[in-house]
Amino acid sequence: MPGYSIQLQVSGDVEGSWQLTWQDPQWPERHYHIDAAVLEDSARDARKALQDVVDDARNKLRLGASLKKLAKAGSNLQKAIFLTHGKSIVDAAYIRDVHLPSRTDWTLLISVNQGVYIPWGLAYDGNPDALPDDPAVITPAMYAGFWALKYRVCTLHEIIDPSGVRKPRANDEVQMLTIVNRPIWDTAVKNIPPTEVTMFNGTLARSEPLIASSDEFFKTFKKLYRGIDLLYVYCHANGTKLALGGDDDISVTKFQMNLYYDDREPHPPCLVFLNGCQTAIGAEKGGFMKATGGPGFCGFIGTEAKVPDLFALRFAARFFFLLLYGELTVSEIMDQLRNEHFPLGLVYSTCCHPLFKIKRITPAPALPAPVNLSTETLQAGTLL
Repeated sequence: MPGYSIQLQVSGDVEGSWQLTWQDPQWPERHYHIDAAVLEDSARDARKALQDVVDDARNKLRLGASLKKLAKAGSNLQKAIFLTHGKSIVDAAYIRDVHLPSRTDWTLLISVNQGVYIPWGLAYDGNPDALPDDPAVITPAMYAGFWALKYRVCTLHEIIDPSGVRKPRANDEVQMLTIVNRPIWDTAVKNIPPTEVTMFNGTLARSEPLIASSDEFFKTFKKLYRGIDLLYVYCHANGTKLALGGDDDISVTKFQMNLYYDDREPHPPCLVFLNGCQTAIGAEKGGFMKATGGPGFCGFIGTEAKVPDLFALRFAARFFFLLLYGELTVSEIMDQLRNEHFPLGLVYSTCCHPLFKIKRITPAPALPAPVNLSTETLQAGTLL
């Protein structure tokens, strides 16, 4: 994996502007201010266009038209990222036109403070009008202008301490909690292809018995948190809430109040995978980026759109297979999966430390033949 070639720090400022500071060891620091409202509006448009791609895939429609619309929305998002005024125009134009295009192996690490929830990976470099309207075959190479594919974008909450990822745990020591909306889980599991059952049992089902209520989740975490490496949540959700069924919801506030670490005691860094609808979009009063950005956590994998249940479950099984048995970093895994399962892999954002990994000690279960999950049956019951 390439080193951190460039870093972007985004911080709130006065009068509705945000300061963007680009840092690179080879160049002086460059910063400028942008209009927060313009960037947030462009982000909403990009997420809407992404949802249209997902919905077209669910309805078994050809995806060329909706992908072109997504690229156009991503191009507007890219313009908003560099839209500034006055003397800052020079710095913004330099980053956009010279610095970023000068390399092909960037890893773009973005650190943000609370209240900044932008789908940076959906920004698009290039001319979307040049894309075909209805290609017979869709490949990620055709849409390589998306930052998620081009720059392996990772986003961190500003207070995350990365020190714990320097000593990866072995996969025979890893403890994982799986928290689910039980009816949704049961429906999706019944539709897993037979060729993937062994992989599924060695990844998502490794932490049986499953946890299906918030009370049980909080009690189990309090008992075991010193050794928990992975939290996987599979349920209905939005940017501020996880729904385990009925009235049993976990808000961002409940998450923060019940899941925390005492830094005076040793513990591994905990990676969270929130596999539900729109878990990465946040809200004005906060979101899961902040909740998983405190001591003991190294962030989360989240979604920028509503995601079909079966696709989500199968995608997560592949993620944890590569994490537990591939000796790959999270950044490498997400880069691989976004390309293998294009375009729906764009739904997932890496909101965690990109170098989190696990050492392989025990051998891997059988891996099924490669298949692009975007072209498979996506839904067993519902959107998460």
